[in-house]
Amino acid sequence: MSEGLDSSTQRRSWRRGRYPLLLAACLGLAVAGCGSSGSGSAGPSGSASASASIAPAAASGTANVAYAASLVYLNEKIAGPGFAKSSGMTYSGRSGPSDGLSAEIASGEISPDVFESVGSDPITALEPKFTTWYVQYASTSIVVAYNPKSKYASQFKAIASGRKPVSDLYPLMEKPGFKLGRTDPNTDPQGRAFIYMLQLAQAKYHLPADTVTKIVGSQPASASSSQVYAEASLDATLQSGQLDAASAYQSQAIQLHLPYITLPAGINLGSAADAAQYKKASITITGNVTRHGSPLVIDITAIGKPSTAGTAFVAYVLSPAGLALHKQGGYTLITPPTVVGDSRAIPASVKSELGG
Repeated sequence: MSEGLDSSTQRRSWRRGRYPLLLAACLGLAVAGCGSSGSGSAGPSGSASASASIAPAAASGTANVAYAASLVYLNEKIAGPGFAKSSGMTYSGRSGPSDGLSAEIASGEISPDVFESVGSDPITALEPKFTTWYVQYASTSIVVAYNPKSKYASQFKAIASGRKPVSDLYPLMEKPGFKLGRTDPNTDPQGRAFIYMLQLAQAKYHLPADTVTKIVGSQPASASSSQVYAEASLDATLQSGQLDAASAYQSQAIQLHLPYITLPAGINLGSAADAAQYKKASITITGNVTRHGSPLVIDITAIGKPSTAGTAFVAYVLSPAGLALHKQGGYTLITPPTVVGDSRAIPASVKSELGG
């Protein structure tokens, strides 16, 4: 489904949710880290071995990359520097909600060389003017990250470890005074994914019909809820102790060393096999557009006429070195990556990484 969102509304929402100046603080917290859960994989490292498979080339130029804010740690700390080192080119990143970035591109307010989104809708909304193809190369799932110093920490840990059932999480999040953080479902796929997860859990665990509304404290699509934060600042807010729990992608939780509760495949939007189940969940957002749940897939494309540096960045992401970094960062790789759209328009160097 195309976006169908009012561009001016999206831009206002994105500006409120954009925190480029908080990036250094966010990354600083990520480096400091916090306790991890029992599922606790280590965060990715920018090891030389991961980038050594692509020899440095005599090239110049800057790859301007607009990307979903959930990729901020990976792109700014790992993949961006890895690309620069291996290619001899420069990387420049800009993060934001996928839908918001798509609206900015469509309006001409930003003109990146590359766009990485969560889900395909933000990219297909730009077709055919800005692109005619994209590649799906990784996936993640929705989890509930939590503050290890929260007064509910012992209950979170019991659920995360399996000592208590996941169904206990939902009445816990309904408690008066429970501080929950999430992102705006009107502009951010993670915000919608969290609502879909709640809807699917309500059905799976036969919870009361008003469970979703009680947890989010408002109508699900409300952007004015006190629970709504920009994705770029949500994790830092949780780490600072201001929240008891927050929505997160599993990849984010792993990269930032956030303790988290893993959810069953039937409700976590991380399994391609459960796509039909996910589609049963829906939300109507700004512009009276209804969206349905779907697997959380990371997509990449070139915007406009492919530039040398932009093409090189896409090729790097899809190379064995780039994919290895995503795997280390907690993403599940789509093997082989899936091409959607006009494959004839894909640059030759990108095709070569796809085996074409």
